[in-house]
Amino acid sequence: MSPFGGSATGSVWQKIDPTMFLRSSDATPVQAAFRVAFALPEAEAVAVGSDDAEHLRELCGGLRREIDTNVLRAYRRLLRQSA
Repeated sequence: MSPFGGSATGSVWQKIDPTMFLRSSDATPVQAAFRVAFALPEAEAVAVGSDDAEHLRELCGGLRREIDTNVLRAYRRLLRQSA
């Protein structure tokens, strides 16, 4: 399941900044996308695979970020309207 509708190398990443879903702007786009993946829909676990320890460290760094619930609600509303 991809909460942003495609791969991490898709053209959508040239058009949006996933950090918009977070309360603070100091996260990387990768961290933001990983953090928001737990909320679209709500999940307690997300599976990732990588042989790159630095990539896994970056993802884990996103877990301490807080989601901007107003932005998340607006995004969910847009998803429902487009369905």
